[in-house]
Amino acid sequence: MSIAPEIVTPEIVTLQNLRRITRERALGYGITLILIGVLEVLWFGGAGSALKTTIELGYNSSTAMPSITSALRVIPLLIGLLLLAPAVSHAAREFIPERLKFTKGVRNFFIIVGGYLVIWPIVLWLGVNSDGALRTLTIPVSTTGYVVGILTVVAGILLAWRRFDRGASPLLYAGLIVFMLGFLVWVARGSNVSGLHLQLTGILAAAVAAATFLIFGSLSGTLCERSGVVNIAIEGQFMTGAISSVMVVSAMNGTGISKLLGVLVAGILGSLLGWVLAVMSLRYKANQIIVGIVIVAFCTAVTQFIMFQVLDTHQNLNGAYPLPVWAIPFFSHIPIIGPILFDQNVLVYVAILGVVIANIALFRTRWGLRVRSVGEKPIAAETVGVSVTRMRYGAVILGGFVAGLGGAAFTIGPGTNFTFGMTNGYGYIALAIMIFGRWRPYGALMASLLFGFTIALSANLNIYLNQLVIPQQFISMLPYVITIAAVAGLVGRIRPPAADGVPFSRE
Repeated sequence: MSIAPEIVTPEIVTLQNLRRITRERALGYGITLILIGVLEVLWFGGAGSALKTTIELGYNSSTAMPSITSALRVIPLLIGLLLLAPAVSHAAREFIPERLKFTKGVRNFFIIVGGYLVIWPIVLWLGVNSDGALRTLTIPVSTTGYVVGILTVVAGILLAWRRFDRGASPLLYAGLIVFMLGFLVWVARGSNVSGLHLQLTGILAAAVAAATFLIFGSLSGTLCERSGVVNIAIEGQFMTGAISSVMVVSAMNGTGISKLLGVLVAGILGSLLGWVLAVMSLRYKANQIIVGIVIVAFCTAVTQFIMFQVLDTHQNLNGAYPLPVWAIPFFSHIPIIGPILFDQNVLVYVAILGVVIANIALFRTRWGLRVRSVGEKPIAAETVGVSVTRMRYGAVILGGFVAGLGGAAFTIGPGTNFTFGMTNGYGYIALAIMIFGRWRPYGALMASLLFGFTIALSANLNIYLNQLVIPQQFISMLPYVITIAAVAGLVGRIRPPAADGVPFSRE
């Protein structure tokens, strides 16, 4: 007598299931924040009471704070409060004209502009600036550890108790960033605070620059996997973009439009590798993971050959030609935030703008709806006339182009020579960032900034080696530890696109 095998049907996605999943995620995030807060209290709060840290908020001349006379400071303060009132209060929103559509974007704009107009005069009254520049800030290490630890624990308790759906991810990101800032304060501690200072703004600016290629890589993975194709080849596209861009720019001695051509060539070669992945995965229905690994192995061998057989002989083809740094008027003069976000090289702006465009394209356009439909239910999309193969081809090739730009961010972005192995497995980390960001462009941006901060952190700890009781190699492991945590599901239950990595067949 034979027993029929048990048929396991996939869980039906309903509003009730989604709410349950989000509540479980909020509980997991809350417990994580509580553990982080306890660690901050025990670790950072346990520092000696006499130890203090001097933080230098100034990074360059762009941190100058516009000064206004004391009497006139009331004007921006009142304007900022008027902008913040409708953004945070439903009652104040009734006084807004009906012809003004108070969307989420308008509300966020009011919050940003109003917050700046409120904070600006207040910090001037508090005397935070000296002759138009930000003062240094000296804080006790132990008290800082207790304060941030208790606040993190309270945030975790509220999140685990109330199970906030929308605020779960931002609270977790904020908690991790606060932990790392507390760690920096603890590392730079000392009884003689006049000597070794914490260059906080400089480290944060370096974190944004380091996150650029991760933003491109995670955005590439998001575009591909939203259409149902797993792009393991991001690491190979990084290598190709990095070496091709620097060779093109060096061949033209960095003059004229050579840098623009270098970026475009990097993107085109990345899209070519994306086309190869699409052909093998969609036309011949090969295993997408294996194809991606083969592409990475091929790119590794090719770049190694070019490095040791061409660039070592013709060193003029491996020059250091950085992209121009654009300081955006007015915005680059915003204290702290200005030099971090608005005084960077061009590719940083392209990466952030690409995230905004990708989010609008995926969730606000017909093209994005079709891409997501072929990644969730390809048979249903084919039934209503959407070509699954064509949409996947386009998304994978576009994702390859974006990953190629990420390769250019390794070399001509900061202006460094190409060295073999400089991508250092960041293509695989970009995939973990994509998972950490839940296959959403904005989530990938936030996760990339978090990973970029860990990269900048490990690179800037050399000056604090005498006070660092943890080996720096352990700090360098942080991005990979976070990667393992994200892939292992320690950041909550994550549901990928239903048809991700599944070959499509009309039969």
